Amino acid sequence: MQSNAQGPMNRKESLIQLLNQSPNDIFLNYALAMELLSEGQASEAIAKLEWIRQNAPNYLATYYQLAALYQTCDRDKAIEVYHLGIALAKAQGNVKTEKELSSALELFEFE
Repeated sequence: MQSNAQGPMNRKESLIQLLNQSPNDIFLNYALAMELLSEGQASEAIAKLEWIRQNAPNYLATYYQLAALYQTCDRDKAIEVYHLGIALAKAQGNVKTEKELSSALELFEFE
């Protein structure tokens, strides 16, 4: 692990440093969103996932995480993102992810 002036860099700092070199790297942006989520920074994670959805709309992993985050704050947006993810999974022929998204949506709609 690299270190900075205050000691070893944490995972988020490492990701930010890598993103400074490759700001449009979708995987690094997704990894940072997951790190933000793990730190309890839901609104920042949503913002990062929305950036990914706008800049890489075919990055399927985004939809499940983003919809799950929206479940806590915006019911309509959660449902919309689940439907978008399901449509994308169908278009990509990804049956497993389509089923996962459909099941999550079904459970959420009946809460």
